[in-house]
Amino acid sequence: MTKKKWMTGISTLLLMVVIVIGVIWISGSSSGKATTTEDFEEETSKRDVKKEGKIQVGISNESLEESEDEESKNKEEKSRNKKAEEEKKESAVENKKPSKEVKDEEKEKETAETKTPESKKEDKPTAPTTKVIDPVTKYVDVSSLNVRSGPGTNYKVITSVTDGQSVTITEISSTWGKVKVNGKTGWLSRNYLSDKKPVVAKKEGKQEEPKQTPVEETPTPKNDADKLTTVSGNNQLILVTTDSYGSTSATIQTFEKDGSGKWNRVMNTSGFLGKNGFGKQKEGDGKTPIGKYSIGTAFGQNGNPGTKLPWRDITSDDVWVDDSDSALYNTWQSKSKTQGQWKSAENMTHRLYTYGFVINYNTQRTPGKGSAIFFHTGSSYTLGCVATSQSNVISILKWLDPAKNPVIIMTPSQNLSNY
Repeated sequence: MTKKKWMTGISTLLLMVVIVIGVIWISGSSSGKATTTEDFEEETSKRDVKKEGKIQVGISNESLEESEDEESKNKEEKSRNKKAEEEKKESAVENKKPSKEVKDEEKEKETAETKTPESKKEDKPTAPTTKVIDPVTKYVDVSSLNVRSGPGTNYKVITSVTDGQSVTITEISSTWGKVKVNGKTGWLSRNYLSDKKPVVAKKEGKQEEPKQTPVEETPTPKNDADKLTTVSGNNQLILVTTDSYGSTSATIQTFEKDGSGKWNRVMNTSGFLGKNGFGKQKEGDGKTPIGKYSIGTAFGQNGNPGTKLPWRDITSDDVWVDDSDSALYNTWQSKSKTQGQWKSAENMTHRLYTYGFVINYNTQRTPGKGSAIFFHTGSSYTLGCVATSQSNVISILKWLDPAKNPVIIMTPSQNLSNY
């Protein structure tokens, strides 16, 4: 039996006693009033006893209730404390996670916060302002430099350039430059470019020398004549060359072969071509023919200077027919004797024809192919001939010898191997 049940039993018993005493007292009162002092005192005494019993029962019940309340409060407080303790433990268990899980969560958060634009599509970033500039050449000054599809590290790499490689910038944006390399157009950082070509250091360390296969040595050409393969039957050569097809300025060299078959240069001077450079195609195009040609008649207005070539003095009656429809096209004729056989002809008394010789071009006289191609005096471009100073022309005329089968080759320098 618990303490609470025991106390409840006592309280019930006392209550029953009080009820019994009350019943007896009520019964005595109904039989009549006390007539004597003793009866009064006895009755008074009884009442006092009853009253005292009631007070004691009240006190007992009150004490019992207080005891019960205190015990209930203690139990409730213990229950609350226990519950709080359990909640605290559960909270601690709930909040306590393995270090790896915490790290993973932190790492995931950090990745989400610091995610770079490279993980996004290229069309997301705002295109920076660019500026077109005059092309400028720079040199890569780093071992390897990425070329990207746009001016920023958020664009993908499309190719790369290496140390010392030259690039031409045509457009800029901040520190980026637009270039075209390896057949691709892209952007690279100008922070790694230099105005001067850097010296690329050779890799250190012993490298295995490749096995060398013996090869036949080809004699190094000592001059431009040594580069030719079609002049074995010629002992004199005039070489007229330029750096490009459109150039009007030419280099004139003369060579002569010695007894051992070696070409020796005799003259190296400057000269002039047609006003439109090399590559004659038709009459009046202002271009000098390209090719290898024999040398014809020498001519002049002041007498033979001492050449061994066939010579012809120019008179006021001499003309060179340039009428493509004439049967006399591309020939030297007497004006008075051939009048009416052509519609146009060039007077040979031209001031530039003081001295010169005929270059045997279009000897088959193909209509419209070109006529009157000479080597003559002059100080600027021509209409299709080759010109140089009068002193040079006279020196060449004196040097030329038909017995040595002289030829003239006219070509851009890059085509020398064709002759």
